[in-house]
Amino acid sequence: MFERYTEKARRLVFFARYEASQFGSPYIESEHLLLGFFRENKALSARVFSGSSFSVDDIRREIEKHSTLRKQISTSVDLPLSNECKRILHYASQEADRLGHKHIGTEHLFLGMLLEKDCFAAHLLTERGVSLEGVRANIPIEEPTEEPTAELTKAKSPGIPAGYRWKTLLYNPASETIIVEMARSDTGHLPMSRLFMRNRSADAYEQIGSPPDNVSYEAAVTSEKQPIIVFNSMKWEGDGNPDVCVFNLLTKELSICVPKNSLNIPQPHLRSWVLTLVSLSDDGQTLYLKIGIEKVVSVNLAIVQYYLASLGIADKKLELLSHLKDIRF
Repeated sequence: MFERYTEKARRLVFFARYEASQFGSPYIESEHLLLGFFRENKALSARVFSGSSFSVDDIRREIEKHSTLRKQISTSVDLPLSNECKRILHYASQEADRLGHKHIGTEHLFLGMLLEKDCFAAHLLTERGVSLEGVRANIPIEEPTEEPTAELTKAKSPGIPAGYRWKTLLYNPASETIIVEMARSDTGHLPMSRLFMRNRSADAYEQIGSPPDNVSYEAAVTSEKQPIIVFNSMKWEGDGNPDVCVFNLLTKELSICVPKNSLNIPQPHLRSWVLTLVSLSDDGQTLYLKIGIEKVVSVNLAIVQYYLASLGIADKKLELLSHLKDIRF
């Protein structure tokens, strides 16, 4: 869907998802795309609103008044686009085609918002004197010079080596840091991954940690209010059970918070292991994860059951929240 998008355009959509999560919206709406545009393309925003008597903060306050107050949604939850936003993305593609541009940038997405005339973003802009015709006439829309990733296996973002493909994208508000999980393409059947980070205003990524070739950093989750991420450190040539690590995005300190094979489960069982991390609480103290537990059924039979569990980072107290019956997640 986003193959033609520049990295800036993809970040705009990502920031729109973040804005939607902060409003507790179940969908990414046009106003969230508009706020994402303000975050990502400050230069064009200044040109569009040059000489205006209103500011981006005015529009944000108007969106807050218009929005239904809901509980914030974790940024790890993948929110869908509303139908209006899907049409905006379609219009952006049409604008790029009309201008003879190969790639879709933030400018095309902005024009797409104005083309979806009945959406709230277009209403906010037009009532402040911003029109489709005015933008087309007065703001030169040039071919984006920043190409999107032409091949998923060739990362083009500065700081990310070739031979990686995009896998997962996270955002930590406390440190304003973007975290990406990248899968290596040269490891055969083993899904080896690395984590990279950059401040949202920086140009280049830097790798998190220095894992050896046979160790994968994966399944990262982040906190809304603490500058940390937690992830699995998996040695694929070992027993397949990971260490759970914590990384401070400000101090860049990396440590093991849950050593492998250290889960303390009161129920009788043969083995237990962490499969994947689900989310991290706002205070960074409670980790939600999926675990596997092998239990004895009879003398010659054992079965593996899967559970959603919570784990206290400080006291290592594990609580089984729900048995994931008949479902393989």
